[in-house]
Amino acid sequence: MAAPTTPAPSPITLWKGRALLAWARLLQSTVAGKHRRKAHVARRNAAMRAAYANGVDRETITRQIGLGPEQVRKALRGEMTTE
Repeated sequence: MAAPTTPAPSPITLWKGRALLAWARLLQSTVAGKHRRKAHVARRNAAMRAAYANGVDRETITRQIGLGPEQVRKALRGEMTTE
């Protein structure tokens, strides 16, 4: 005797499942994982260095970014920050 077949999901259920899968992929690619966080911090630090090289003073960067002065100094020197 063959096992009963399961009914096919309705189009709405299938659409909802695909939307949830797309949301999970977006979260995975943007916020999940340590290496993603490190890449984000590295891009931010590079932008801070570029702003500093183009005349923005360290105090303004500190105020705008919201990091402590020592963290900004480390980032501007090209060192890894402790976050």
